[in-house]
Amino acid sequence: MDTGSDEDQLKRMEISEIFHSTIAPIVELPALRVLLEASVRDCSAALREAFGLEVEASLERTVQLGAYEALGPCSGMIGTIYSIAEWNARAVVAFDAMLLFRALDTMYGGDGRQLGEAPARALSALEQSIADQLARAVIGQFQARLEPYVTFACALERVERAFDAEPFGKDKSELVLVQLLLESIDERIVIALPVRGLELVRDQIAAPVEEAPVELDPNWSRNLAQSIGHTEVDLVAVAAGPPMLLGDVAALRPGSLVEFDAAQLEHVRIESDGEAIFEGHLGQQKGYFSICLEAPVAARPDENPAQPVRRRA
Repeated sequence: MDTGSDEDQLKRMEISEIFHSTIAPIVELPALRVLLEASVRDCSAALREAFGLEVEASLERTVQLGAYEALGPCSGMIGTIYSIAEWNARAVVAFDAMLLFRALDTMYGGDGRQLGEAPARALSALEQSIADQLARAVIGQFQARLEPYVTFACALERVERAFDAEPFGKDKSELVLVQLLLESIDERIVIALPVRGLELVRDQIAAPVEEAPVELDPNWSRNLAQSIGHTEVDLVAVAAGPPMLLGDVAALRPGSLVEFDAAQLEHVRIESDGEAIFEGHLGQQKGYFSICLEAPVAARPDENPAQPVRRRA
């Protein structure tokens, strides 16, 4: 381990502790809350895989308090105390004593449910080892979720049959306490992590997430133009006819003749869906009527705008 870098890291943690009272507590950061909730969900699977305990863990509460105040409610639980050298601090995992004996029962073929009260005696060496394994299965999920931001290792100091918070009374540092509820058996696990270590991830998890730039398809405009270009439309050539009386129009029948002046047939409009789009000159080419386009027809405003309705006062 690089001693120089470790000392620099501890100095940074000490400086952050001096100024932490002027900023929002780390536990209030939404991003940290998301990490803690994900860790709790992972604990359910970890307890099933390691001990066969069919339990669902839910996040009951998270608080940031002084060490003694945070750990006071853990008194009487089985407590595992770990030292974290990287942070020069300690972490605690405490849980209801019955949970340890449920884990032991499942290891010997039981289901961990039909048990009496947990014995009040001191824990055997095997039971202390299982308590350590159970605590590591839980705190390991938090280590895994925090690993992209900060890493730390837990070295076991001791396992206490009835956890005593009194030794932490002189500890002026703060802890983030995460309390899990195992709903089906109504038992709890408490994880207490040093704030000074979690502060190392503040800048990383508090920074706004930059949205990935939207990559535009360089062929989009060309594909759109091609799709529009392949759309079929009907074109109609319209020639201005001679003026006629309404009665003459009403008298028209199949076979009736309407005389057009030659000049009227020279200039026609090309329309699509009732809209004039081009003006052109009518002619012939290779035995077919053809139109030589002369100019597009400019869009004209509505010649008969709706008149405002006048109301009598």
